[in-house]
Parts: sequence; structure tokens; C-alpha cells
Amino acid sequence: MNTWVYLHFPHLLLDYQQALQPPEQNQAPYALFESHAARRTLVQANAAALQAGVKLGMADVLASTLAPNLRVQRYSLSQEQRVLTQLAQVLYQDIAQIVLYPPQGLLCEVRSLVRLHGGYQAVMARLQSRVEQWPLRYCLSSGYSPLAAKLLAEAGTPVVTDDGDSVQQAIAALPIQHSGLAGSHIEKLCHVGFITVGDLLKRPPAEVGVRFGRAVMTYMAELSGTFKPPQAFYHPPDKFDEKVELSSEVSSWVQLLFPLKRLLQQAESFLQSHQWSTRALVIRAHHRQGPSTQVSIQFAHAVWQHHDLLQLSQLHLERQQLRQPVLALSVRLQRPEPRQAKHAQLLAGATTGHDQLSALVSRLQARLGERSVQSIQYTEDWRPERQGGVQPWQFGQQPQPLKQQRPCWLLPQVQPINRQQWQLQWGPERIVSGWWDAKPIKRDYYIAVDHAQRQGWIFHSQQGWYLHGWFT
Repeated sequence: MNTWVYLHFPHLLLDYQQALQPPEQNQAPYALFESHAARRTLVQANAAALQAGVKLGMADVLASTLAPNLRVQRYSLSQEQRVLTQLAQVLYQDIAQIVLYPPQGLLCEVRSLVRLHGGYQAVMARLQSRVEQWPLRYCLSSGYSPLAAKLLAEAGTPVVTDDGDSVQQAIAALPIQHSGLAGSHIEKLCHVGFITVGDLLKRPPAEVGVRFGRAVMTYMAELSGTFKPPQAFYHPPDKFDEKVELSSEVSSWVQLLFPLKRLLQQAESFLQSHQWSTRALVIRAHHRQGPSTQVSIQFAHAVWQHHDLLQLSQLHLERQQLRQPVLALSVRLQRPEPRQAKHAQLLAGATTGHDQLSALVSRLQARLGERSVQSIQYTEDWRPERQGGVQPWQFGQQPQPLKQQRPCWLLPQVQPINRQQWQLQWGPERIVSGWWDAKPIKRDYYIAVDHAQRQGWIFHSQQGWYLHGWFT
């Protein structure tokens, strides 16, 4: 069975940059170039440029005559490698055995997934659906060896099957120029009449080794799968701090929503691969000059899905101002924590209610500011006027009131009362406290009803009778 799958992304960086823009801005011809001496040649182009007659390897000056409105930008190898790593992180949700072939290739081992997903084609369908979450042009090919899958994908020959014979036929039909061998070896093979890879594979490896060297013989063994070089499998990082370079400057947070959405989708993939959630993130807008604009966002509840992250981030960003145009955007996750399962039937109702409250607090904090949302905080002080207060909401800090009955409304100052106008219902509760800070109290508290049938909390001390609060 073909246990290897290779994905080749010939326009990876350009396609990713276009994915950061609204669709209507991607209709114009656009290409990336590399500089060689005094010549600038195109290495990647979008569909609009290709349809206008632009070809890869063409000089940018000539390309501009075919597409007068062609927009070009310099190609960056480091940026493309970073995108490839981000893509591997997305695929890691489904496939554990991934090998990076920078700057444009990913190799996946799928043998272990066939039984899990119910067949080879089901695995391929899942893999393709995951890749197509990104608007990237790619070629996917199967192979009985890593090199076989890689050659077919890079040659633009999609052979997606678990039939080894079909792969062998496709490999044999590849031109020798697509063999992946060094240029000097290809030149020698062409001089003696080798037209296709199949012509080479028909020869005994020992004979090939004598005539063309050990490297070609090793290549044949690797292609057939008899020699298996070690693979460096990808492992996702323990931190998420990703940055995207924009193709042009933008001046508002609204224009940054497309790249922000892509970054948060990657954040979701990162959190999913670790089975984590997060309670905070930092968004940084990078400018041409000066320090970046940094927005720190705290969540009252643990979140991991990108639509929740985006919704709460948008509410925060509505209150922010950009000082100058933005050239790049980055997101760093903070305070990750293990995701907790929520399957307990008996506590399902309580869990749902708690989650809904936390989600509401997160939205209110994002809209109004973190310090504008407060909660009651109880202190371990028996004096009623010092027992409670308010503070900014903190997740996980639940009020722990005393078990004794207390009114919901305490008066700012106690009020003297006529004891004869009150009917006692419960009490007394004696409170003697505060001796340590020179503000002691010694009171007997009662629950009582006045002449208007209002229930109050009254107490008696050496100074007389007083009303301290009302029950609702």
C-alpha cells in the first residue's frame, strides 16, 4: 500500500498573502520576484497574472507589458518557510507523522490512519478538506516511498491511490528532468539516451552505480523504497507567537480583520493540537517606524475556537486607535491551560450556566473595559461593614459569603431606631470583633419587621438600637 502522501504548494507564499486580503482585492495580477544580478524574474504568480500570459521565470519588465496593472513584490524564503510550518500545525490535528520539506512541501505518513478513518480514500478526503481550509493551490500525490510521492507532486502529477502499480507507472512516465537528481547527473543520463525515469529504473542498480556513481544508485534504492533514509518528523511548538507580513500598508483595524482571522485560525489549530484553551492573548500591529501598537486581551472564560477569539478581539479593538499605518500583524497566546472535559451529566446544567456567565463577562469586558465589570468580594472579617466590597472580575474567584443570614442591602451609615416600632423575628446573633485594629464592635443583631412590614436587620449595642440593612 502507498503509505506516503506529499503535498506541494508551488505558490505558497503568494497564495497565503492573498488569503490575508478580502477576495475583491485579489482580482488584479500579482506576482513575486527574485533578483539575480541585475535581472528580476517572477517565481510565483496568482491566477489573474497567469491568465494574462505571465509565466514563471519571466522578467518582471516583460511581464508588465503583458499585464500593465501587474503588482510585484519581493519573494522571501524565510516568510514562505514560516507559512509552511503554520500549515503543518494545521495538518497536525489529523496526522501525527509530518515531515517538512521547505520551502513548499509537506510529507505525511498515513498508514496508521487508514483503519481509523475507514479506508484510504477517506483519509485522503479528510486531508484534502483540511488543506482546503486555506485558499492554496497545491498538488497531492501518493507514493510507496517518500521520494516517489515527492516527485509526482512536484511534477504536478496527482496520483491519489493505494494501488502501487499505478504509482509505478506514473513514476516511470516522468521525464528525467523531473527525477530530482542533480543537474550534472541529469545531463549525463540524457547524453546516453535516458528520456524518462522509467528508462533509468529498468537498469540494474549495480550497473547504474558503476556508470553514474553511488549517488544515482542510492537514488534508485530510495525511489523504490528499499532504502529508507531517516525522517525528521514535525513536532508542534509549545508557544504560539505568529506574525504575518502584509502586502501593503493598512490604516485601520477593520482592514486587519482578514489577517487577524487567519492568525486566530492558526491559534485554534495550535490549541487543538495540544488540547489547550487560553485566557489571554496579545495582538501587535507593527509599523514602519517606532514601537508596535500592542493590545492585551483577557478572557473571563477559557476559549480555543477562532470564532470566539475573533469576536472578543473585535470588541476590544473597537476601542483602540492606530497611530500610523500597519505593515505586519502578530498574535501571541498567553495563559494556556489544559482543556477540561465537560461530560458529567449531573453537573451539566451548572456547567452550562457557568460557561454562559463567563462568556457574558468576556463580552462585557471587551466592550466596556476589564475594570468596568466588577464582582462582589467577601473578606474574612466578621464586622458587616467590612465584610464585602467590589473588585474587577477575576475568573475562578467565587464569592464565599458567611452561612449566617445577611441582608442584600446595607445602609451607608447605621440609623438610630425606636425599638418599640419593631417586632423581632430572629436573634440574637452576637458579633464581637475588630479588637486588633482599634475599631472594635460588640453588637447583638436581630431580624425584625417594622410597622410597614419591611424586614430589616437591626442591632443593639451600648449606644442603643440601630438599623443596619434591609432584606429584599
